[in-house]
Amino acid sequence: MKLIPITTQSFFKRSIGVAEHYGFRSITDITASANASTRTEDPRDSGAEHPAHRFDYHVLPSALRSYATRAELRKKQVGMFYTPSIVSHPSAPTIKISALTLSTVGVQDALSEVVLLKSATSVLQELGIKDYIVRINSIGDSDSSARFVRELTSQLRQRSQDLPDDLSERLRTNPASLLAHVFEHRHPITHNLPGPIDFLTAPSRKYFKEVLELLEHSDIPFELDDKLYGNHRTYCHTIFEIVERGAQVPDTILARGGRYDNLTKVYTRGSVPAVGVVIAAQTKDMGDAIVPQRRKKPAACLVYLGRDARIRSIGIIEQFRREKISIEQCFQYERFTEQIAYAEANNIKYVIIIGQREAHQGVVIVRNSMDRSQHNVPIDQLTEYIRAVAV
Repeated sequence: MKLIPITTQSFFKRSIGVAEHYGFRSITDITASANASTRTEDPRDSGAEHPAHRFDYHVLPSALRSYATRAELRKKQVGMFYTPSIVSHPSAPTIKISALTLSTVGVQDALSEVVLLKSATSVLQELGIKDYIVRINSIGDSDSSARFVRELTSQLRQRSQDLPDDLSERLRTNPASLLAHVFEHRHPITHNLPGPIDFLTAPSRKYFKEVLELLEHSDIPFELDDKLYGNHRTYCHTIFEIVERGAQVPDTILARGGRYDNLTKVYTRGSVPAVGVVIAAQTKDMGDAIVPQRRKKPAACLVYLGRDARIRSIGIIEQFRREKISIEQCFQYERFTEQIAYAEANNIKYVIIIGQREAHQGVVIVRNSMDRSQHNVPIDQLTEYIRAVAV
């Protein structure tokens, strides 16, 4: 667990500020519910369904259920929300951990993983983490997982004499749990075993290829880790972890997550597309307060038209974050008309529009919503222009 030399309040203030800059909203604000600290614990929030070693810390299911049980929210296609929490370390109850969960629910799109990872890595940068990398893999759909579990169970049974007694018993009673355990802890026996990526179906392979291609255009350092694995009862398709590189010490895991469509079945009618990440750290004061973020009034709203424009907009948002200029963006809406309506409903004076042509030319259109005037502005001069006219 990473010890970050800042206070608990500073951890949440900084990380929530970045999350909101990327369009994530507090789950309590979204549901208009009472403070999360007063909620009743649900027996389904058990570690058996979502193992603690995946950094879930009982936070993600609560947030997911809060979202899924609101009929008015289920009508919306996409929900981007964050959930702050202070929890005890699974193996050391006296150690308090500050954890921030980011989730996107309601869309099956490879770009969802990329937006989530860009948000998470930007949070880490804000917290002072510089040398990090995303390790990523895919366990595919249910057919892929079934093939993986079946084949590796057969191989492990042939080599059961190499397993300790407790693992041999787990192999007999719960093979899927054993696989999750040995891959998670990098047991030596996994060195000679194939990884889940070797059993992907054609659709799963296509989806993962799209995720990797988008990552290559997102300025996120990453590497394929074919031995990274997550329990198929929770995860499907993409799984990942963000680690800090260590020169003299082992790499430190800073965040973990993935696409968890399978987990949504526990809380919703049927499966709902969802992807999430939990960023966790130990702060220096081990405090127990969460400082809510007061969102600044946005200087502009960024809208996009087309896939290339949406990819390019991720870099634009990061550009504004580094310059500390607050803007709105519309990743939660896929239709251009919905994005424009959102900007108008929130009385945002300047709208930054990027389409396919603009993305290729490296420019955007900045429209004044009051007088309908508009100007073409090069992307590399955009923050200066918005600062001059709107900040």
